[in-house]
Amino acid sequence: MTEAYSFPKFEKTMMEVLKKFGGTKMETYNGEDITPLWNLKGGGLVWSFKYLYAAPKLEKIVITEQSFRDKLMSFALNIIPDNDHALPLYICFWAESAKGSYFILDLLPAADCICDLPYMEKYLEPVEEIYSRALQHYHEISSRDPSWFRAITSPYYINADFGPSTRETQERLVDLALDYLKVYHRLWEQDPPREAGYMKRLNERKEAIRTNFREKDPGGYMMEKAVGKELAELSIKALF
Repeated sequence: MTEAYSFPKFEKTMMEVLKKFGGTKMETYNGEDITPLWNLKGGGLVWSFKYLYAAPKLEKIVITEQSFRDKLMSFALNIIPDNDHALPLYICFWAESAKGSYFILDLLPAADCICDLPYMEKYLEPVEEIYSRALQHYHEISSRDPSWFRAITSPYYINADFGPSTRETQERLVDLALDYLKVYHRLWEQDPPREAGYMKRLNERKEAIRTNFREKDPGGYMMEKAVGKELAELSIKALF
């Protein structure tokens, strides 16, 4: 008998590692009340939550789940370092339904890696084995990624775009997201603050990445249709 399709438990699984950062749940972000994002509904958005956590060395950890008409789920986990640490940006987005999955996972480098090879060796190469494992299943170049997004990805960017979804494919994607997160946590534990001169260019790149996401992320349009412009803008600012 074929097992009935059900959505994965993304937040519950990721929190097993996220709690190791010792974060505290945020009620405000950049002076704005973000508690409305804890329970958003409207239009085709049946339910959703977006939680932000503050943690040492990080500006924020953001985790979100959204259900669209109980037929499509979207999951996201973003980790943004503070301005004193050279950590990459952990980014994971996953749209999931019985028909198929679209999944992106990366450690976005804050440095230009060809100009700063030690950065790549320290912060990105630790995921080499996980990336190689992913390539056994997901090796095609995505036709959905716009040029601005391709410009910010690392050499270890994982993309999966396939159908249909099964329990096996769900477990594989969850494991990849979790394994990248475990590496990121180890990097975070060991990461010292850097001197301001080195961080200047890294912080400029980090802000450019965030600006592009905030201005061009296609999810903003869906959120505006569901909950209105004001809450959609708050949601995008909180996510990135």
